[in-house]
Amino acid sequence: MSRHLLIALVFQCVAQFVPAQPERFYVKLYGIVTDHWTGDPMKGVLVRVLKDSLPLDQDVTGRSGRYEFYLDRGSVYTVWYSKADMVTKHIRIDATEVPIFPDVPFYEMDVQVTLFKWIEGIDYSLFDQPLGLASYKHSVRTLSWDVAYTERMRPLLADKMEEYEKLVKHYRPKRTLVPDQL
Repeated sequence: MSRHLLIALVFQCVAQFVPAQPERFYVKLYGIVTDHWTGDPMKGVLVRVLKDSLPLDQDVTGRSGRYEFYLDRGSVYTVWYSKADMVTKHIRIDATEVPIFPDVPFYEMDVQVTLFKWIEGIDYSLFDQPLGLASYKHSVRTLSWDVAYTERMRPLLADKMEEYEKLVKHYRPKRTLVPDQL
């Protein structure tokens, strides 16, 4: 018997008796950040993930506007999307109720976010609230978006965007004097 064949047989026998490692459960969170007006992917957006209110991870989008993170079960995550001179937005994902041994080894959450330019004259406090809330629903055994919350937010966001659009049409940035104009 050749030495290589003997080594292969030994590995095969050992592999039969070594228990397979269970896959670690995770939530794959990914998406694209785009410009609200053009739909173009946004480069340079800082996407930050907080785990139970503490910084966990962050990334800056490239030309494609894409981002991707892996989250564990058992925690509440807040995901912030920000860029200079843009209105910051965030979502919340509550994975505390995901069972120790869920039906599947992972969940995927595709979250598309649009950002728009910050201009003076609007109260942006509505965006202090998460745009979406997701949590584990035992009845359907998966992470799901809170549809009732979304339906309550939808008209408020529509009104705010209408106010924004009206102001944008008439917006003139404050004129500041530069030293040579003094």
